[in-house]
Amino acid sequence: LLLDTLILIEDRNFYHHQGISPVSILRALYNNISAGRTVQGGSTLTQQLVKNMFLTRERTLIRKIKEALMALIIEVRYSKDQLLEAYINEVYLGQHYANGIYGFGLAAKFYFGKPLAELSSGQMALLVAQVKGPSYYDPWRHPKRAKQRRDLILRLMFEQNLLSVKEFEQTLTSPLSIRKNRRF
Repeated sequence: LLLDTLILIEDRNFYHHQGISPVSILRALYNNISAGRTVQGGSTLTQQLVKNMFLTRERTLIRKIKEALMALIIEVRYSKDQLLEAYINEVYLGQHYANGIYGFGLAAKFYFGKPLAELSSGQMALLVAQVKGPSYYDPWRHPKRAKQRRDLILRLMFEQNLLSVKEFEQTLTSPLSIRKNRRF
């Protein structure tokens, strides 16, 4: 469920592209120019993995070109499942004092105090919500924002038949159920 949700939210065509998605890039470019600011990203999971593992976070055209070329290269060298596994183990999902929380396994322990395999669909949705902006959607500092983002992801999960009507309705009304405080 976590993998299906992650792909649904971050890169619906993950298994159908070769590392970059020209259509997504053009769509994001159009929407960003129309809005006059960055409102949408066009990066694939593979591009995000490259950025997280090999490049800086600087927002320059040169870095984006390097990212795209490197994504094409690693798509040839590794299977989609290997890339997805690397992504779920390397993605930044929060901060605990001076230490970053990288990967969904550590994030499950950090936010909920339990292993990934024991998470509910609502908890998985909250973890996927963190990918977009761990600070912005920090459930301790911004619980309302985090819940809104989680609920959006739950709605998308329901629309794609990843959740039953009953599970969707129950989870939508449930609290975030994070640990009481950040102490790890």
